[in-house]
Amino acid sequence: MMNNNIFSIIEHQAFCEEDLKEIFKEKAGKFYEELENFAKNNENFLGFKNKNTLKAKNYVGVIQTKSGVLEILPKCTDLEGYKEEKNSSNISQEKLIKAYDLSQINKTNQDDDFYEKDFKFNPKILLINMLKTLKNSPFKKSQISSLQSSKTPLLEVFIMMFLDEFDSVHKKGLMRSYVNSEENRAFLKGKLLFNEHIKSNLIHKERFFTSFDEFVLDIAPNRLIKSTLNFLKSKTTTNKFRIIKAMQILDEVEFSKNYEKDFSFKISRHFDYYENILSWCKIFLQNQSFAPYKGKNEAFALLFPMEKLFENYVAYMFKLANPSENVKAQSSGKYLISKNNEKCFMLKPDLYIENEMILDTKWKIPDDNEDEKKHGISQSDLYQMFAYACNFKINDIKLIYPLCKRTMELKNKIKELEFNASKHLAFLNNDGFLKTNIKVQVFFVPLPF
Repeated sequence: MMNNNIFSIIEHQAFCEEDLKEIFKEKAGKFYEELENFAKNNENFLGFKNKNTLKAKNYVGVIQTKSGVLEILPKCTDLEGYKEEKNSSNISQEKLIKAYDLSQINKTNQDDDFYEKDFKFNPKILLINMLKTLKNSPFKKSQISSLQSSKTPLLEVFIMMFLDEFDSVHKKGLMRSYVNSEENRAFLKGKLLFNEHIKSNLIHKERFFTSFDEFVLDIAPNRLIKSTLNFLKSKTTTNKFRIIKAMQILDEVEFSKNYEKDFSFKISRHFDYYENILSWCKIFLQNQSFAPYKGKNEAFALLFPMEKLFENYVAYMFKLANPSENVKAQSSGKYLISKNNEKCFMLKPDLYIENEMILDTKWKIPDDNEDEKKHGISQSDLYQMFAYACNFKINDIKLIYPLCKRTMELKNKIKELEFNASKHLAFLNNDGFLKTNIKVQVFFVPLPF
């Protein structure tokens, strides 16, 4: 999908210079060259399929160069397969949470009508809604709607989130602080510094060298905000007026000359509402996102590893839907090899309910075309589940995949996989009963469209 100097692809999609010509025309070669230069320094995010073809990796977000913007969106659907007017309002929050209720998990997994049959998934809305569930991130408090997200370029969405946060801070009150000022003035203000006054004004009797505390807006947090606004002014087309207006509000504030020093400024508890906007400033000014990139002068990028986003989202939803369960994320302490007090190969399942269940998330779209018996489930994933079961002594394993357009048919084919472990091991649970079978349920969880 292409629009307004923006070329959109999904994860792992390949493209060449020819693909860019429809929207970029004579600039296509220059834009492709800029993306090639970015890829040479950042092959984890954007790689080469061959000499003349670039290919996205498992990171989603935006890459902006001088000539254009590349959007990389989640692979839940092909880009031509969704309609902009459809959005997440088709799915109630209550129904979404219920799908993650462990007491209803089997029943929910058989719900063929979770999504409307004509529902078209919007990967941009999916990404924004998943970002909103990230813990300790500036996205969490964003009030931007799905309708706004679906019709707005992704980079502009992020800029709108920052500007909305600035509006919130401005309404609550911009921070000021007393700053000591020493100056030779034509009037007496504050404390007269006698020695400096004599040195400076031996001839100019009409002047006074004084020291006083001034209550000013020009302090470190506001300098960072203004610097971020100035940085974003060159990145936006639709939000330029809002940025100029915000910069006028900070007219008496200078730009930050030392980001690291200004970010070390201690915010008092009375102004804790500044924390979120300063997190945004770190993302834009210091590239403190999930995926720091190289070559910052060549391009601006805001990228997120999709596996990590999916893992965080699923953990958030299971904790929300099961408040009475002690759902632990990335629980560790077990090792695949442990001998003579030496441990290696740490085992860290994505979600763990002590002595009951292990849930491991897989941001994959299983393909059962090659081997229908395996349903597209990876053999290495099953080996991993087997290792978890043996070391944590848990026989209830949930292998979690996304429920989307490309997996809705597959979920009805897969009921339950079971390891018959009696030939290989036997272990006791906490009640002393012998466990010999490790059951792995493949479960498809709905996404926040």
